[in-house]
Amino acid sequence: MGSFIELNDTLKLRRGAGFPERIELGGLYDFTIDGRRLYNLKPARVFLVEEIDTKWNYVGHAMIHTQSIDADNDRTMGRFEVILVYPPEYVLLLNRYEPPPGKGYTPSGVTQPPVSPPR
Repeated sequence: MGSFIELNDTLKLRRGAGFPERIELGGLYDFTIDGRRLYNLKPARVFLVEEIDTKWNYVGHAMIHTQSIDADNDRTMGRFEVILVYPPEYVLLLNRYEPPPGKGYTPSGVTQPPVSPPR
């Protein structure tokens, strides 16, 4: 007998479902996400990612101030602070190289060459 808890260093949320409508440096935001998860707690950072149509858009860094797990309803809730917002040119690089294969978000009108496999 056991239970499953996922360890995460990335807080991936959808707009309207935990991801703020407007990101502000130093802003505190509440989130609720399906599943039982443990995030790195303050003072360690987590990557802050907005999910857009199943794609990953890296936005910056956050610190998790509080978190709790609701085992009855299989979800995790908490509060995070935005501690870094990436500049747009860095976001393009991160979205290209950091997410799982095929999951990087590219804004419309931007063309990026395919990622070469490692040698």
